[in-house]
Amino acid sequence: MERWVSFNAVGLAGIAVQLAVLWILNGWVGIGVPLATALAVEAAILHNFAWHQRWTWRDRPSRGSRDTARRLLRFHAVNGVVSLVGNVAVTSALAGAGVHPVAANLVAITACSLVNFAAGEWIVFRAGTLAGVLVALAPAALSAQDAPALRGWDQYTRTVEQRHANAEGQPFFALDVRRVDGWRERATSGDVPMKEIDAPGVDDGKIHHWAGAVYVPKTTVDAVVQRLQDLAGREAEFYEEVTASRLLERSRDRVRVFMKLQRDAGPITANYNTEHAVEYRRYGHRATSRSVSTKIAELADVGTPREREKAPGDDHGFLWRLNAYWRFEQVGDGVLIECESVSLSRSVPLLVRPLVGPIANRIARESLRGTLATLQRVLKKL
Repeated sequence: MERWVSFNAVGLAGIAVQLAVLWILNGWVGIGVPLATALAVEAAILHNFAWHQRWTWRDRPSRGSRDTARRLLRFHAVNGVVSLVGNVAVTSALAGAGVHPVAANLVAITACSLVNFAAGEWIVFRAGTLAGVLVALAPAALSAQDAPALRGWDQYTRTVEQRHANAEGQPFFALDVRRVDGWRERATSGDVPMKEIDAPGVDDGKIHHWAGAVYVPKTTVDAVVQRLQDLAGREAEFYEEVTASRLLERSRDRVRVFMKLQRDAGPITANYNTEHAVEYRRYGHRATSRSVSTKIAELADVGTPREREKAPGDDHGFLWRLNAYWRFEQVGDGVLIECESVSLSRSVPLLVRPLVGPIANRIARESLRGTLATLQRVLKKL
């Protein structure tokens, strides 16, 4: 209730700012109603964000300028979209029907206020995710409901691993299996060719399957594999999405590592504690690597004394399972490297699926692209 009162106090001040700017721009400057309304809303958005950050949600302080910038981006992406679209549409419609622009704008502000408060509470100032939206609409799947999705996941990854195990056969690369034209030429020229692979639907979940490749000149397969094994546990030194890492276990060509991941996609930020079992195999001028997540726990209140792992079923489900299948082949004086990233996200309510589904898929795609590009830079230093 205290936050709601503070929110409305800031909102009232924002209304004054918005109406004043609208009156000046439309009445004095002569700017048309749609553009004047949009500029007035933007002025109110910046005013409201500053006071919400400083007062309404002061118990959830930013962790620095970068976090503040992300919050402002989310505030624009959610509250801003609601305010801009709602205010422009409603104000323009009512003004076109003969209502005074200021009165029309008051109606629009009232209609958008409740949605904006919910977005601020659950998206902008709460760990940077869609927490409240998803929890309010439908809790994440309970363990008994997980079985169909996990059975589908296990069945699908078995088919991927069967093909991955055939390292001496042809075709060796998944991009060749998928008949991606020109991917080798693009990789050897410095590009990062990628392909989304259609995965079958699973109950209460969604499989995201991407393949991509890079080329590292003037090195060998043995040198690449040895370098990757030597760097196990030091991933945070090189990969932007890995904020902490350490080696848990090493046994010949097998390692087990811990990584704290931060995955961003526009307004969405999700943080995880993860553990991965990685196994390397060598086949002369070829080699493979298989990485399987053995733990994925989403974090709450990241960067604060209250940071903790969420209980299974209380997370948002953007990253539920994660496997990575790597292939290395000597091509001329360099090494062609391919990675297949296969991940599983939980199903989300139908109402928000058009928003959350593409976000989860984008997270999977951009994570693989970033990993490949970073790996290429690291290995070029061999």
